[in-house]
Amino acid sequence: MRNGCPIHPWRFAAPTLALAVATVGDAARAELIDAAVQVRASAAELEAAGFTRAGGGVFVSNPAGECAANGCFDLVGAGGPLEAKGFLEFRFSNYTCTPAYYSGLFAVLDLDLAGATVTHSEFIALVNARTASTGVTAMMAAQAANIQGGLFSDWLPSTLADAVVFQWMPPTAPTGPGLSAIYRFAWDLTDETAFGGPIGVGGAFAVPAPAATALLAIAGMGALRRRR
Repeated sequence: MRNGCPIHPWRFAAPTLALAVATVGDAARAELIDAAVQVRASAAELEAAGFTRAGGGVFVSNPAGECAANGCFDLVGAGGPLEAKGFLEFRFSNYTCTPAYYSGLFAVLDLDLAGATVTHSEFIALVNARTASTGVTAMMAAQAANIQGGLFSDWLPSTLADAVVFQWMPPTAPTGPGLSAIYRFAWDLTDETAFGGPIGVGGAFAVPAPAATALLAIAGMGALRRRR
């Protein structure tokens, strides 16, 4: 139990995928590593290593309507094109950590693999091969769901239907009144040898474990707002 909100096992819509993040709570700290994605390094460490901050600041996710108590918060982030080596910082305002819905944090990357030989499935396999050290598990948007089975595909806009979703458990759940701690998700897709060419980033977004009616609130991306 962390911050009064028990941690539930992560549930995928696709039963063949697995999660291995048992060591995240013990190892979560400022720690820059060589990996395609990571969540433990500090902003200073990332910037010193050449990562570019997406959006230029910290995004704030706000409660989304009447279902906020069940985890409905705005999906926030930056539209692309973004740097192939970058990071997103975000936090939550007045987040209610409901055990029945909380499954950790999520980032969504809109990836363009047209210039690479790696497929989405192969990219996901590369990320998940490092889950034990990064604490991050990747899946396609169509496979992602909250602990209650609420599918991301029920609320993500069609433009993100082929996006890759990344899930992890932070050491401290975003809960309580006011602003939460700042969380960050970083990516390094510059290893063209591993990917068989360049990978483009069309956008990077973040949200806590959402209920099926979460909203999309991204500055400058009104066309992506889902229809209620």
